[in-house]
Amino acid sequence: MNFPNKEATLVAIKQYHITKGFKFVVVESKTDRYVARCIDYNNGCQWRLRASFSKIRDTWEIKKIEAPHTCLSTTLSDDHVNLDSNQIAIVVVNSIKANSFIPVKSLITKIKSGYGYSVTYKKKHGWQNKRRLPWNSAIGTNPIIISQDGCRRFKKVSLRQLSNITRPFVIGDVQDNSCNIFERVFWAFKPCIDGFNYCKSIVQVDGTFLTGKYHGTLLTAIGQDGNRKIFLLAFTIVEGEIKETLIWFFLRLRSHVMPKQNICMITDRGKAILSALKSPEVAWEGHGLLSIYCIRHIASNFNKKFKNAEAKRQLINMGIYLNLIHLY
Repeated sequence: MNFPNKEATLVAIKQYHITKGFKFVVVESKTDRYVARCIDYNNGCQWRLRASFSKIRDTWEIKKIEAPHTCLSTTLSDDHVNLDSNQIAIVVVNSIKANSFIPVKSLITKIKSGYGYSVTYKKKHGWQNKRRLPWNSAIGTNPIIISQDGCRRFKKVSLRQLSNITRPFVIGDVQDNSCNIFERVFWAFKPCIDGFNYCKSIVQVDGTFLTGKYHGTLLTAIGQDGNRKIFLLAFTIVEGEIKETLIWFFLRLRSHVMPKQNICMITDRGKAILSALKSPEVAWEGHGLLSIYCIRHIASNFNKKFKNAEAKRQLINMGIYLNLIHLY
């Protein structure tokens, strides 16, 4: 039998054993091969399986099964050793997609009706934790659960400003008042806010994607001190680098971190950022507030089109030269 990857291979092996009532243990599990044998291998049952990755066909294959199962379980069990949390996730993934806050009891009932087995308390507890963490990118945006106390503790860490947006955490139809679902947060440290008064009137804003367990976008605002060194100002985590979230970020940046006039904002030429700066809520242009483009972003886009490293270097030098002329 052929499978697209190792995960699909293991799913098929577990599915067969759970439905047939057999049990196996893993002998070897590596990136390119997998060996399992019957749990009663030393008591007479010679079932043994070997699967591995085929470089020629670029698929995982079950290469060999030495003998059929001859074991027969004489003890009844409500659980199955191969019905682990990963297998459970595959069984009820559609239920999670439809309702990410489906109660654990409902999931246990689905497993019981589908396989005839219940899961242990340990697996139930694992399910509760997994339900509160991202499953995978295929399920979409997943909530981050934070406690009220955790938010209060965060505010005490030398922060002058902290703004956050949360919504109630609901399981089924019951609201858990001890937790909220985190959506956005903006924060700035007091020493950074105070120190910006002694920096150049320049602020650079940029964003980067989060690639860990939790997806989203980290937006940062940085200044520049007298030695042309980076000076951190403020941070925010939002659902994406879109006009709505950028407006939310700029409003808090303007009111909490840099209320003074004559500020020059340096950004890339992203459409969302430019649209947010020109929006009526932010209205960045005017009152001595300027916005200009980052020369390195311009040079990078220039190089993508013309593929000329020397011309890119000269463009950067030209930008630096014009900046020096402007300063002096």
